[in-house]
Amino acid sequence: MKLKSLIAAAALVTASTSFGATGIFGSYIQIFTTTNTVYKGESYGSVASIDGANLGTFNISDNLGLAQSQINTFKYDTSDVTGGQMQYRVYLTSGVAGSFNTVTYGFQNNATFTNLAGSSVTGGGDQAWGNTTSIDLMALTSGNGNYTLEVFFKATTNEGDRFSNNGGSNFKANFTVVPEPGTAALGLVGTALLLRRRRR
Repeated sequence: MKLKSLIAAAALVTASTSFGATGIFGSYIQIFTTTNTVYKGESYGSVASIDGANLGTFNISDNLGLAQSQINTFKYDTSDVTGGQMQYRVYLTSGVAGSFNTVTYGFQNNATFTNLAGSSVTGGGDQAWGNTTSIDLMALTSGNGNYTLEVFFKATTNEGDRFSNNGGSNFKANFTVVPEPGTAALGLVGTALLLRRRRR
C-alpha cells in the first residue's frame, strides 16, 4: 500500500514539473549610425544577424551606438521569467577584450506584441524584456583601428538563467575607426613640409 502511494506521489511530482520550461527565443539590438538598423542575436524575425556583421567605417566624431535592445522569452505552467539583461563590450580586435558592461532589462509586454524585429509574437506565456537607453559606442574606443562589438543576452527565471549567446561564443560585430579628414590632411601637409626641408 505504501509503495503504491509513493509511486502515485512520484507521478504527481513528475507531472507537475515536466511541463515547466523557460527560455529565450529572440534577442535583438538596434544600432544607430545615420539610420537605425535592427540586428538579431537569436532569431524570431527576418533581420540580419549581428554575429559577423560589419557595422562600417567611422571617424571618431561620427555616430555609432546602441539605440535599444530586447529579448523575447517564453514560459509554461509554473515556470516564470523574472528579468533579463544584455552584456556588451567594445575592444580593439587585436587587443585585450576587457570586461563586459551590463544593460538591465525591464518588462515590456506580454503576447500579443510586435517585437523589435517587427514580427508579431502571439504565443501564450511569451514576453518582451528590454531597455531603450542609448549607448555611445564611439566613447568606448581608444583611437583609430579595427574594433569588435561583442554581446550576449540573459533571462533570469525561477529555473535558473537562460542565455542567448551563440552557443557560448557570443555575438560579435566589427567596425573601423579612421582619422578625421581634417586630421589626415594636416598630417599629409606636415609630412610634405618635412620632406621639403630635407631636400634643401
